[in-house]
Amino acid sequence: MTEPLPSIQVPALASSSLVGHTVVVTGAGGQLGGFLRPVLGAAGAGRVIGLDARAGAGVDGVVDITEASAVRSAIADAAPSVVIHAAAYTDVDGCERDPALAQAVNTDGSRHVAAAARDSGSYLVAVSTDFVFSGEGGAPYGEDATPAPRSVYGATKLAGEQAVLSADAGFAVARTAWLYGGPGKHFPRTVLAVVRDRGGMEVVDDEAGTPTFAGDLAAALVALAAARGGGIFHLVNAGRATRFSLARAVAEEAGLDPALVQPTTTAAFLAKYPLPAQRPADSTLANTRAAALGIHLPPWRDAVAAYVPQLAAEMGLPGRNGPTT
Repeated sequence: MTEPLPSIQVPALASSSLVGHTVVVTGAGGQLGGFLRPVLGAAGAGRVIGLDARAGAGVDGVVDITEASAVRSAIADAAPSVVIHAAAYTDVDGCERDPALAQAVNTDGSRHVAAAARDSGSYLVAVSTDFVFSGEGGAPYGEDATPAPRSVYGATKLAGEQAVLSADAGFAVARTAWLYGGPGKHFPRTVLAVVRDRGGMEVVDDEAGTPTFAGDLAAALVALAAARGGGIFHLVNAGRATRFSLARAVAEEAGLDPALVQPTTTAAFLAKYPLPAQRPADSTLANTRAAALGIHLPPWRDAVAAYVPQLAAEMGLPGRNGPTT
């Protein structure tokens, strides 16, 4: 199944700065990496070199970012003008169980990539997360809001942000949230699988954030790289959703009865399914600095409407307008 195109396109004038250039993507075999290569190609990049810890589709070189010398050699050999750092340990509960691994990948790995990019004269965009915020007040968070992570994942990603900007203040950190899309596990796929297989589900309605389609994020990251923005940016689809409202929208766009998704509370959910990591109650992000550069992502509901029918077809579901031929 071919993934849908991003809802946004790289601005034509900005993308011209990438024409013919070499771009390195870390985490190239992951969820976001799968969208970055075609978007970079559309933006005119001359060569895209995908690095990942494991071999696979879209991976040109196997590199463990926890090994400083390996990262330094790979980036020096590629001699890129731009590095997009999308590699991370994103299993929030896994980070809580293995904080040393989270530190090695999210903090030390980011430090290694940033140092290698600086030493090779490359511009770096590093992807970060809404989990750097507590979610206990202040949302929607702007780029200048004070971080206060509640989990190992958030803390190690925040330390990674600081390592990137310490290496070069002209580098960019792009925070995103609730990322979905691609062939692997993500929230809309889980919702559809559970509703299809079990006939319904409960989803928390007191956890809010900004669902973001990975294709839209990829296009925004490429636009940011073309503009050479420096500092912290928030790149998310516009608006605010709860997990429950997102799940219902996904069910509706898949041609399922939204009433099969029922609301619950975080407390009730955790009583049934205890999880080690704390989640922010409301980590909605505001895209202020990216918008000033002309980078706007569409509303989250529009992105869901564009993506989910194709996901539904892949999973054998009818889609909002019935079966497709």
